[in-house]
Formats: sequence, C-alpha cells, structure tokens
Amino acid sequence: MINLEVLILELNYLKQVIKAVLGDKVSAEINEAITALIISFLFPNAYDSLSFSYIQTIEQYLKQTQQKLIPYEYKQMLNNIPSIRNLLVKVKLEMSV
Repeated sequence: MINLEVLILELNYLKQVIKAVLGDKVSAEINEAITALIISFLFPNAYDSLSFSYIQTIEQYLKQTQQKLIPYEYKQMLNNIPSIRNLLVKVKLEMSV
C-alpha cells in the first residue's frame, strides 16, 4: 500500500529535482502526469489511453534527468522516490490486466 503522505513528500522532492535539472515546464508536466496516475490508481475505471502516455512522459523525463545527473545523484534521486516508482509499476500492471 502506498502511504499518501510519503507520496506527497516524494512528489515534491521529484518536482524540485526535475525543476533544477530540466526546468519549470517539465516539473509541472511531471506533477500533472503523476497526479493523473494517482487518480487512475484510486479509481481504476478511470484508466484510459492517457494513463499510458503519462507513464511514458514520466519515464522519458527520468531518462533525460539521468543523462544530466552524475550516476550517484541519479541513484540517490531514485532511492528517494520509491512510492512513485511503485505507483508506476502498479498502474502498468493494472492496465495490462
């Protein structure tokens, strides 16, 4: 189960890292995509084709972030967002069923 308070902290952390590395616009897109996935996760009947595009958007920006950070910093960022990573995995699994 995902603790919503922890998820909020992780989302704020991720937004700050993305903002510092890729800028405000990308940070806002990440926030929008994760918020939409949370809603989809809470209301599974809300899954639609956009859910998959949100996952792709998040993964694309994480890859761009990985390219701009040194490996240690990127690994540290990933270690600080386990709930977000779990959410992505769970939504992917739910969509494939």
